[in-house]
Amino acid sequence: MIDGPFRAKHTDHRTCTKRIFQKRKIGKTENKKSTRQDTQRHKDSLCTMKTFPKNTLAFLAAALALIGAPAARSQSLTFNVNLQTSGLSAESADAPFYLDFQMDYGNVALASNTVTLSNFTFTNGGTIGPDITSGLVTGSLATSAVLTASSTHPFSELTQEFSPGVTDIDFTATVTEAGPDIGTPTEFSASILDSSLGGPGGAEIFTTAPDTESLVTLDLSSSNTINNVNTYSGISSADGEIALTGVRASVPDATSTAALTIGAILIMVLISRRVGRAAAA
Repeated sequence: MIDGPFRAKHTDHRTCTKRIFQKRKIGKTENKKSTRQDTQRHKDSLCTMKTFPKNTLAFLAAALALIGAPAARSQSLTFNVNLQTSGLSAESADAPFYLDFQMDYGNVALASNTVTLSNFTFTNGGTIGPDITSGLVTGSLATSAVLTASSTHPFSELTQEFSPGVTDIDFTATVTEAGPDIGTPTEFSASILDSSLGGPGGAEIFTTAPDTESLVTLDLSSSNTINNVNTYSGISSADGEIALTGVRASVPDATSTAALTIGAILIMVLISRRVGRAAAA
């Protein structure tokens, strides 16, 4: 049995040791709690980082779908066209020149197809004289013209002379397709004619198009998008004697759409990379 001061000192030592162990235990408990909290915060952060990009990617995917979405309900498509015609100066002796539009009916029964042409601008010139039409055509390029192709009017055409000094022709086209998407579709086309072969009305200049004569083509469908509009460049005069390098068609809206699509894809790629790096960390 321990008496006196030594016992009191020994008791104090045990009490102090007990307190030290208690502090260590509390410290360990707090460290574990802090570690669990840090782990949970890290999990929450990863969850947020994963969820946010997923939502963002879903949003961008929806935006891309809207950009290229077909006009299935309205069955119509509107687009702007630019025809660069400055290269016709190389064959100025083959004037007059003509702008020619056609609607060539397919074999889809009961379909009625139209193209409305409007908002014409002729840079450094204008139209000359009245237009020449065949089939079912209403209006004129001065305001707007409508060409119809159907079972009763399988082919419609509008030809308009323009001055030789014109360097650019801009216009808006709205096409509609009312029949089922079966069989051969109706085709809309735009061409430029020269008078190198003689005779009234001229003949189509040669182009890079599959038909060798069109600058713009579109096969009408209820699922048309602006990406379905085909544009081409001129190669030579109608008689093949003069090379043409400054005659070409473009659809400005298609360029804007492509830029938006590429930009959205790049954003998706960057987000995906960031998610991958965050997950690896």
